[in-house]
Amino acid sequence: MKRLPTGVTFPQTLLEVSNQFDARIRAGNLAGYKPIPTGFHPLDEVLGGGLHAGALTLIAGPQGVGKTIFAIQAARNIARGGRAACVVCFEHDPNYLYHRLLCMESVDPQDPHPQGVTMEDIRRVVIESVEKEGSPSGLYAILKKLPKAQEGWRKLVTYWERLLIAKGHPFKTTLAVLDTYLERLREQHETVVLFVDYLQKMPLFGQPDVPDERKIAIVTEGLKNLALAHEVPIVAISALDAEGLRAEKPGVQDLWGGPTIKYEPDVAVLLQPTGEGKVTFSVGKNRMGPQYVEFDHQLHGPYYCFNPQGDALRRAELPP
Repeated sequence: MKRLPTGVTFPQTLLEVSNQFDARIRAGNLAGYKPIPTGFHPLDEVLGGGLHAGALTLIAGPQGVGKTIFAIQAARNIARGGRAACVVCFEHDPNYLYHRLLCMESVDPQDPHPQGVTMEDIRRVVIESVEKEGSPSGLYAILKKLPKAQEGWRKLVTYWERLLIAKGHPFKTTLAVLDTYLERLREQHETVVLFVDYLQKMPLFGQPDVPDERKIAIVTEGLKNLALAHEVPIVAISALDAEGLRAEKPGVQDLWGGPTIKYEPDVAVLLQPTGEGKVTFSVGKNRMGPQYVEFDHQLHGPYYCFNPQGDALRRAELPP
């Protein structure tokens, strides 16, 4: 008898599907039914409560607008709320992101004028501890000299077993690797949210010469398939194409990667700086609710966080 490929099942009768559904309800398994809040209140409202299992969300915008800040802060919010979040970052290593989290946790992001620990503060204390004192005492030295870092660390330890960080390898962190990550994480947690920073940097196994547009299409389709297969939300950072980088207000049509990257995602949110220390979040695509709405969040750049409250929702201009 011929065998099916691994991961592929025979078609099920409607009776079998009904029995599985019944067993799931009896077991109290709500994974996939309750959206997972990002902690960014206007966005959660627009998405019907947060991120949905099986959905692919893209976060796009020009360089330096705060896309990675959003991803790390949303992952932190999810982990602090009791669920697991995994960030696969091709741009920064886990140590650097840990520093960012210390800075983030040293302030109240809703404070209009926060005063906390900056990356420069951490660097300065580390150098002094190692070079001048002669007997470095590790993380304790930073926490001892920077009281605000102590405050941040106390918050961080409340969720540090639920927030996972991996450095994306430019040749080896393929869709198959993410599949393995999710398989293991689903064994350990009821659900998990996967963040990928960023989509266009993901490699294809054994296909180094594939044109960019085709590669991006394969990766986008693959991320959507992983979200469906593992019944988890996936959030991916996306770059803009050349036209989008020049545009005064880029839209979904400006995502780098051809038609697939515009069609496959369930949600697409475009970030754009306003010039007043705020960033506009424009929902250009939304299969979960209203689209063409936007709202602003205050960015606290030195502390790598947004004020999650945001401003009131408003209608955005329709794309041409």
